[in-house]
Amino acid sequence: MSNITEYAEMGQRDRWLIFMLGALIGAGLLWTIKTQSEPARTEKHRVRDSLNLPGMMYDFAVTQKGFYGHYVLFESVETIPDGSKVRTIVTGGRRHYNAEGTELPQEYLLITETYAAGTPLAEAGPVTHYTFAFADRLTIQLRMGYSAADVTTDFGDVATPVADRPDLVTLKLTKWIKSHQAKDWSKLNELFKGLSKKPAVQSVELTLIDWQSEAELIKQNSTK
Repeated sequence: MSNITEYAEMGQRDRWLIFMLGALIGAGLLWTIKTQSEPARTEKHRVRDSLNLPGMMYDFAVTQKGFYGHYVLFESVETIPDGSKVRTIVTGGRRHYNAEGTELPQEYLLITETYAAGTPLAEAGPVTHYTFAFADRLTIQLRMGYSAADVTTDFGDVATPVADRPDLVTLKLTKWIKSHQAKDWSKLNELFKGLSKKPAVQSVELTLIDWQSEAELIKQNSTK
């Protein structure tokens, strides 16, 4: 009888040892997988945070489609001498969050779409050329002897220096946007003209986004 009890106890010990060994091996495998995949996850997060456009915009640009829908906040169309039409729109930008997960203030984008002569302006396109820029920030070249503090809007926006470029400043239009409850983006040209007349300003441009480079970055990381 004692032998049977000893065998039973040995069986329990063996099962316990096997269970513990399996748990340790499983934990080791999980740790190894996590350790090996951490650099890849970190890189994907870095790439994601570096992007300036919502994902859908890369899709429609690559497929040469036009951007239409309720999210278009402003639209204008210009016909150029060769018969091509340039459609300019303003829309919301990519959502951004702080470290606590709180959504940051909305960004705005300005997109131009070029349609060849005779091509209907519609989502199907095809669009022959795009430009993407921030509608809510400007890149300004200063005249000699001036600084960022010399460039302001009448609404209280003040320019900030661009790192390593003493001749350039960035002007975010946060207060200008808040002052336009109806978001009248047609007045952006008036703002351009007003800033161009300031003694400190050599030139004013929208802050462009290199969407082709960003799309290529997405492509490279999606294959890893």
